[in-house]
Amino acid sequence: MAKYKIEMMTFDELSKKKSIPRYQRPLVWTKTQKANFIDNISRGFPFGSLLLYRFDDKDKYSLIDGQQRYTTLEDYRNHPEAYFPVDDAGSGHIAGLLAATGINQTPEATQADLRGKIVKAIKDMFRLNASDSQLSPTYLFDSIADFYPQISQDINAFRTITDIQAKLINDLNEYVDLSSLQIPCVIFTGDKSELPEVFANVNLGGSKLSKYQVFTAQWDSYSVSLTKNPYSDIILEKVIARYDKLTGDRDGIEIENFNSEEMRRNRNITLPEFCHALGELIIEQSDACWPKSAVDKDDTVDTIGYNSLAIVFGIPPQELSGKPANSKGLGAKSGVQDSFRNSGFENDPEAVERLVSRILAEYREINGRFARYLKKPGSTQAYETSRTSVQLQFLSFFAALWRLRYGRVKSTDFEPIPGYKHNGYCQTQKMLFPCFVLDMLNNQWKGSGDSRLANYISGSNDYYSAGAFSESRLQTAIDSYLEDNEHTGNINADPIAKTILTIVSNSQAHLYGGSAYDVEHLVTQKALRSKINGGYAYKTCSIAGGSLGNLAFLTSEENRAKGATSLPDSGGELFIFDGSREFIENADLLRQANYDLASRKSPDAAKEFIRNRASLILDKLVSILCS
Repeated sequence: MAKYKIEMMTFDELSKKKSIPRYQRPLVWTKTQKANFIDNISRGFPFGSLLLYRFDDKDKYSLIDGQQRYTTLEDYRNHPEAYFPVDDAGSGHIAGLLAATGINQTPEATQADLRGKIVKAIKDMFRLNASDSQLSPTYLFDSIADFYPQISQDINAFRTITDIQAKLINDLNEYVDLSSLQIPCVIFTGDKSELPEVFANVNLGGSKLSKYQVFTAQWDSYSVSLTKNPYSDIILEKVIARYDKLTGDRDGIEIENFNSEEMRRNRNITLPEFCHALGELIIEQSDACWPKSAVDKDDTVDTIGYNSLAIVFGIPPQELSGKPANSKGLGAKSGVQDSFRNSGFENDPEAVERLVSRILAEYREINGRFARYLKKPGSTQAYETSRTSVQLQFLSFFAALWRLRYGRVKSTDFEPIPGYKHNGYCQTQKMLFPCFVLDMLNNQWKGSGDSRLANYISGSNDYYSAGAFSESRLQTAIDSYLEDNEHTGNINADPIAKTILTIVSNSQAHLYGGSAYDVEHLVTQKALRSKINGGYAYKTCSIAGGSLGNLAFLTSEENRAKGATSLPDSGGELFIFDGSREFIENADLLRQANYDLASRKSPDAAKEFIRNRASLILDKLVSILCS
């Protein structure tokens, strides 16, 4: 049985029947894309449908997919001057105006200037016409006479220009007639919990919404009341700031039902707004876990915010919006929105403040553990966040700690579980980072993030038992990592290698006195790019030039010295410091590796140097994590 129906609506009908969820994503179409869309419609060509859904107790349909198309039509209605091809040579209107006014007889420079002013006057006329203002039939003549008074007493010019004005308005009305335009609308009639899956399959080539943006529409009736306490204040201001930015991005298209002063006065936001702001807060307070730029990525912020709140209520990622009952009415489960409301948080602002405070406390605990290992050499605030792990891995750390400390929250008066520290919590704290490294080496979070996270939420997996981490498992992962990288021809710095280098450097931070260190190649990129058999050496000979064994933290001075004195005939030292800091046991081997690769076209010394140095660094990593 089909779970949808199709209706054709005019723009006016759709405007009356639809609502756009307040917290929509930024508009992603460029001006060119919007202009092409309107041009396509003006020529009578078909265009993509809009997807609508009527949520429980709602009078109007929520516009779920097709926001770009709808808002472009809305923008055309309000600003047709931005789309109508006023200067289209085929229309002849501009040429007629230039002839009627005599401007076409003026010098070329003067003519170009006055022509621009005429085009502006026409666009102003279109804008006034769209605003339902009473447009004078002599508006265009009066506008041109203001900057070209020579025509003010010319009755022939008056008649011609007023006639052209009427034709321009008629052409505009026929260009895209929104009153008669038939818009195809697909109305989904299935269960609201199925909407995320719908978006995984509908309109695959378009800029479809993420599942979190679907929840925005689905949960807009769930509210959050905020106190005037610190975290609630921050969340409120983040919501307002985001709307201000969205308004700017939309070139003046207003966001429905948003007023910053009213929001500050009422201190009420929707649950989706709360989740997004919570995600921003978590990222900002977890600088050793996520790069600062993550706060600008909506899907990352939503993933963190929505799932963190879901973890509080013991809800896995697959069931964020709830689980519908089967055909016999069994198996229904509450989603985040219903759990938030049923546990009493919706109308308890003090409990919301306490909840946010406790969520952030766990993330600060995680961040502190990571900051100890991931601080970049020579820096007090920058952290290595280029690793290839995924964000759900960090959510699993939060899930593991929260489950042990609070369990599944069912009411606003939740408190820590008695004895939680001795029941795995403290051991989990200790093992988070070693487990992070083990999972990173094994690529455990690639492609199975949701199901793995669900296991940590339920307690099927943990980070404190003997099976979570062991030295033998770490060594096996290291051996596999070395084997995978040893014969992979590459020159770009491996993110995992950069993370491992950072961990090792923090174990001997006293050896790094410079203020700025960069990850540099030891066997130089110049040598790696030397030609062997017509190709780059690192590709032709499968040299892991961007792997752990060939990367080191160097200052710019150290890197220049290394590059200038790499070859045996240089007669100089390899570094201006002790190379053992970077696990270089024998500087001659590095010099020989560069020389052989660049001059003798032999990769053997380079491969041996990279392999041996990687083993030394990884031995150090084992001692750090297993001590």
